[in-house]
Amino acid sequence: MLAYCLLMAACAGITGTDWQSRIGHVSLDDAMRELGAPESCVGLDEGGSACSWTTSSGRDSIDKLVLTFDSKGQLRTATKVHF
Repeated sequence: MLAYCLLMAACAGITGTDWQSRIGHVSLDDAMRELGAPESCVGLDEGGSACSWTTSSGRDSIDKLVLTFDSKGQLRTATKVHF
């Protein structure tokens, strides 16, 4: 039961954050400290990177948080994607 509560609290932290308000104020290192290691990161043509984290998954769907960072590592965009 305790493990379930901790897992739910961790997931709420990922989805409950208003990433739009943090644009320009959060670094990739900050995001990784808060969210853990991303599932994937790709380099962008203009420099920087786009990284993604799964925020929830079910039998028929998955939700991801995609954050892009500029060449200095600062948050530039935040997008929630539902598949």
